[in-house]
Amino acid sequence: MVHTPQLIIEITEEITANLKAMSDPFRKQKAESYAPTSMVMLGVSNPDVQQVVREIHSTHRAQSPAFFIDLAKALVGTGIFECQHLAWSLFDKKRRLLEALQHSDLEYLRGVLDNWASVDAFGTVIYGWMWRNGKISDQEVYALQESGDVWIRRLALVGCVALNTRSRGGTGDAGRTLRVCKRAVSDHEEMIVKALSWALRSLIYWDRGGVREFLEKHDGQLARRVKREVQHKLDHGTKN
Repeated sequence: MVHTPQLIIEITEEITANLKAMSDPFRKQKAESYAPTSMVMLGVSNPDVQQVVREIHSTHRAQSPAFFIDLAKALVGTGIFECQHLAWSLFDKKRRLLEALQHSDLEYLRGVLDNWASVDAFGTVIYGWMWRNGKISDQEVYALQESGDVWIRRLALVGCVALNTRSRGGTGDAGRTLRVCKRAVSDHEEMIVKALSWALRSLIYWDRGGVREFLEKHDGQLARRVKREVQHKLDHGTKN
């Protein structure tokens, strides 16, 4: 089914209006303190956002992947926190749409990554999937870890979670996960420490021995939180 730029604009405006109608001042205030961002925050609950996602897929199910990619780019371009998350959610576990993504789409889809919620959503739904499927190289991921921006460095580690999370199609990738984690062992920024713990814990199902060895080898460099949470997961099956 053919779509036009004007149609994308009209649908984006309609979605934005619907989200604004769902906004809640109390939720907005809470969200702004929970995940501070330079984007406009409406204060829409995640269940409401996901309901809009389902309605979009139902209404436009005959449309091509190109339609959803163009719509996602337009939503990201609004500069609204909930629109950006909705854009990425359009691809969540939709294999035909994910397979249609090209490397050139990343520039437009990554949007604003200035808070943990956005980084984690983009990293698990889009970036990690593309890395796992060869559309992003290992070298590009390593380059993220050289950034002076803590959120960009976090993205590399969150991408590892997508390599290993079964619900997202991950089948375990100890090699790439541990190489990225090794590059982060001395980075003790809080958001990096939390992401490093998450990345290592995501690998335990696939390579328990490799994770234990990693903890032992880098014991002197790892933040205490990483060692505590990962060891607890190894011993008891939970983070805490």
